Amino acid sequence: MERRTFLTISGGALSALAADWALGPTDALAQARDGKPVDDDFLTLLENTTQPLADLATEQRQHTALLLDAYLATVTELIEHGRYSPATGKRQHTLAASLAQTVAWHRFDLGQHAPASQYWIAALHNAHAAGDHDMGAGLLGDLACARPVTDLVPVRSAGVESKRLVGPLHLAGFAAAA
Repeated sequence: MERRTFLTISGGALSALAADWALGPTDALAQARDGKPVDDDFLTLLENTTQPLADLATEQRQHTALLLDAYLATVTELIEHGRYSPATGKRQHTLAASLAQTVAWHRFDLGQHAPASQYWIAALHNAHAAGDHDMGAGLLGDLACARPVTDLVPVRSAGVESKRLVGPLHLAGFAAAA
């Protein structure tokens, strides 16, 4: 068994990740790049063709997984090695966050929960770099909802046993604590 399949994200780790995301610097987006300029027309093409792929029915995902992975790799390459304005960088990070979120759900639906968590975390970092707090909150919700069933523990209340999530993420309370 591959050792990376044991990676799960606990409630505490998710809370720490959320705190880092909320408080971390975003100035990396404004840094100058040494690579080739990122063409706005090419970025628009990627943006316009990504959403229809992501919107396909679940049974069509088998045909789009490799394509979405390639799109994400392309956008990541542009972010890491391209030269672009802050506005173009924001578009790239938004697209990377959206692609990583879609790929994460695809992996999760295939039972690949550890890779899914890694893609959600990557999406969270890109949402932060783009300054998209709404997307970031949605991604934190995705991470919280996708916690493994092993996080369920018996709870005794008034003599009745039930199951509940240990340490559910409440974004409102989380924001108040920050």
